[in-house]
Amino acid sequence: MGILKKITKVTKAAINEALKPESFDKGDEFENYIRQVIFPSDRYELIHKTHSYIENKKDYIESSLYPDFLFRCKETDKEFYVEAKFRSNFYKDKVEWAKPYQLKRYKEIDNKKPVFLCLGLQGKPNKPESIFIIPMQDLKYTGLYESFLRNYKFYNNKPVFSSYLWRLVNK
Repeated sequence: MGILKKITKVTKAAINEALKPESFDKGDEFENYIRQVIFPSDRYELIHKTHSYIENKKDYIESSLYPDFLFRCKETDKEFYVEAKFRSNFYKDKVEWAKPYQLKRYKEIDNKKPVFLCLGLQGKPNKPESIFIIPMQDLKYTGLYESFLRNYKFYNNKPVFSSYLWRLVNK
């Protein structure tokens, strides 16, 4: 590859990164936190991860409609999805985590394979003040009140044990 092509390629990448909406940056940071801290590679194999904003901007990839991650637990061999959402704060006493059509789509996927919402709240995407892990079967609304979230609060900066996840699904 010639030097001019390399410069053009680097310039395009830099422009795309600079034009990426801030919400996508926060989402990427929180997804990295989820993978490194909550679902680390020593416990969970990563089977699928949705594509980046830049990749989808060029040519939308249909599998991006699935939740952010598909993991396989190394201990149990069970597979499950995780949808990662970070929100800076409550808005009018609740946290809006999805649009109604997204909730419907995640519920349909949950009928085939468990889906968990991993919600980071307040603080920074790479260091949230609160973490909540909620099975999709328990989610009926796109807006979640603090009284509901309290039931699903998880430890900050600790990996989740698969036994904890399956207790949530089988209660």
